[in-house]
Amino acid sequence: MTTSGTPTKTIGLLIICVVVGSVTHRGRILASPQTQSKAAERIAVGPTREEPAVPLGFSPQSYAAERKWEQLYLAQPDPSRCGRYLRRLTSEPHVAGTPGDRRVTDFIYDEFKRDGLNPEIVEYRVLLSYPKRISVELLKKGKKQPLQLTSPEPEIRGDPDTRVSDPLARVPWNAYSPSGNVTAPVVYANYGTQEDYDQLEQLGASVRGKIVLVRYFHGYRGGKSQEAEKHGAAGVIVYSDPAEDGAAKGRVYPKGPWGPPGHFQRGAVVYDFLAPGDPLTPGWASTDSAPRIPQTDSKILPKIPMVPLSALEARQILKRLKGHAAPGSWQGGLQFTYRVGDDTLKVHLALEMENRVTPIWDVIARIPGSEEPEKLVILSNHHDAWVYGAVDPSSGTASMLEAARAFGELLKEGFRPRRTIIFGSWDAEEYTLTGSTEWGEQFERELKQNGVVCLNVDSATSGRDFTVSAVPALIPALMDATAAVVDPDTGATVYERWKGSRTVGDIRSYALPGAGGPVPFGILGGGSDFMVFLQHNGVPSLDMIFDGPYGVYHSLYDDYGWMERFGDPDFRYHAAMSCLWGLLAMRFADADVLPFDYSMYAREIIAYLESLDKLAAADFYAGEVQPLIDKARAWEQVASRMTGELESLRKGGNASSEGHAAAVTANAALMAQERALLDADGIPNRPWFRHLIYAPLPSYDAETLPGLREALQAKDLERARAQADALGRALDRAAAALLGQ
Repeated sequence: MTTSGTPTKTIGLLIICVVVGSVTHRGRILASPQTQSKAAERIAVGPTREEPAVPLGFSPQSYAAERKWEQLYLAQPDPSRCGRYLRRLTSEPHVAGTPGDRRVTDFIYDEFKRDGLNPEIVEYRVLLSYPKRISVELLKKGKKQPLQLTSPEPEIRGDPDTRVSDPLARVPWNAYSPSGNVTAPVVYANYGTQEDYDQLEQLGASVRGKIVLVRYFHGYRGGKSQEAEKHGAAGVIVYSDPAEDGAAKGRVYPKGPWGPPGHFQRGAVVYDFLAPGDPLTPGWASTDSAPRIPQTDSKILPKIPMVPLSALEARQILKRLKGHAAPGSWQGGLQFTYRVGDDTLKVHLALEMENRVTPIWDVIARIPGSEEPEKLVILSNHHDAWVYGAVDPSSGTASMLEAARAFGELLKEGFRPRRTIIFGSWDAEEYTLTGSTEWGEQFERELKQNGVVCLNVDSATSGRDFTVSAVPALIPALMDATAAVVDPDTGATVYERWKGSRTVGDIRSYALPGAGGPVPFGILGGGSDFMVFLQHNGVPSLDMIFDGPYGVYHSLYDDYGWMERFGDPDFRYHAAMSCLWGLLAMRFADADVLPFDYSMYAREIIAYLESLDKLAAADFYAGEVQPLIDKARAWEQVASRMTGELESLRKGGNASSEGHAAAVTANAALMAQERALLDADGIPNRPWFRHLIYAPLPSYDAETLPGLREALQAKDLERARAQADALGRALDRAAAALLGQ
């Protein structure tokens, strides 16, 4: 929307499983070398040791029974079936709320029903947005006829899906952009960040009353719109520059995975970093009886028009701009000097948009738990797409359907998990994470009490490199799972490939004692369906993908042909994601003691607090931050004892958590940890976000300690002290829960 085991020999018939992951924030592309493999064999996943290590949360005795079910499950996922699912899911455009979307919904429902999962379709009526007329005209001096800049994406010979008649698939549009009729000079503003506007001011270029031309990346489109609005712009054109996702990166589609010059990136322009979900029901579910606020009262709807263009069309503006040469870091992938512009070149934006309350449809399926049916392990993915969405989200949907089918086979053999497993296939994620948010708000009480974990896969694969963002407490369990499967290209475990990953951006790393090396992982900000679970309801979450070169995000070319050529030609990584996803779900559903490591989490929080020394004055740091570090260290000590008991349990020791009653108590304490980090009042100025450790920035990147950090950045010491006090109480709650207090 938009992007870290041990080496062993494989044995037996259950040999290969592939997992690739990456958290792809909206508009972010993580490039990695791509190696093609023509193997079409069925992939199975299995243990990679002759005597497999016992996963965290199990005893040797309990895992002996669990392993039989794992082996049966991991033998099921079939790449060819994943390919057939993807072909069906991408057979037509399916924007949320449209007939195509309803047909995809019904297909998912039918598949879940065939698997014996007793699905239901949950309908919400929410505010969605559609284009009626989109026009961008370049007014050429001395010419009577303007140059029209809103051409459809060009057809690709050999890819019949790019020959499309659906009007929503032919025009460039940003959902929730207001209608507008603006004629104004154009100013090029690089990525449209605050720093970019500061630099424009130094160059003497004002954007007030003008149309800003900005490029995608280095920020979410909603943040770009908000920043332009704050600086008085009259409208925004956002385009895909070849430097980020096109020819400057490598060969373009259909000869390579990068975006051709005529592709453009659709997407919603909405301020969901303030509150996601239906703009008319902020903080409560859009049920039939729900009150709705007027659109004019919504704080997340933009105020100025925005439209996306391709590099091919934006080039017509950029090459004609006069004025100062843009700074060197602003130069893009087109073969001329970019300039910031003056008042001589004008563009006419004429956008007619329709916002209307429209039905959307989540599909929810359950495998009821046998012992703790109220406890919920959630597999999360969305099914709506801007056009076909072969990567985003249909690869994830195909992997979910194959995981559901695999569990259906286990059910026929008598499998019953200890805790309930839920498959959540959300609608209207592309608008403002709407389907998951409405469901999470409707069942807030149940999720706060009983949500065990949210395992989110927005997109299963655009390549072969495993990448993950997660709350730190989940990393050891994920390492265990990736150590149990093999990467099909390399023959090493997924863990081995993961720990060798090239890191990008603000990536953390962690190594289990004696595991042979650290793995990189990101932290959760925004941009996908985990948000309501983690940041509103306190359910520990992760988001994972098999990542690779991917330049057709939210475009017409994100279709079956692209996936078959470049993303995952044999659909082995789709099947691998089914393997890893289901294995994690099974382990969280069946573990004696939930496999969380909050001692690691506490160490991360200590690092976040220590980083405030660059932001806080010395007296504030000594008086307010240092006591928080002390509290986090106290929590770490208590959590380390729990982690020690988990390690003792899996080694067959006499851990206190072995007894059933003790395990129930331990699980209640572990489930209380993430909830303890919530504040009922939420973060100041955006109270929907209750998590005191993680929240999204307008860029979708994660902000740590958001309430405290934002108060310090605003130099509001009274608010900063209040936020420090709230964080201190949260750390105390977490430690007290582990002590049974």
